[in-house]
Amino acid sequence: MTPLSFEWQWNIEYFIFMGFLYLALLVVGCGILYTLIKTWLDLSPGKKEDGASPPGISYRTRYGKY
Repeated sequence: MTPLSFEWQWNIEYFIFMGFLYLALLVVGCGILYTLIKTWLDLSPGKKEDGASPPGISYRTRYGKY
C-alpha cells in the first residue's frame, strides 16, 4: 500500500504503519549491506594472513585411551 495506490487514505494510522515498515526494511537492508562490505573487506587479496594454525584441542589427544 503506497500513496500511489487507489485505496490510500491520508490517516495517521497509515503513516505510522508505513513508517515502521520502511524503518524495518531500512534496518534489514543496512545489516545486509554491512555484512556484504565486511565480508568483501575480509576476503580482499591485499590482506596478509599470519599463516599460524589454530592451537590444538587438548582433550582430542586422549581419544586413543578411550
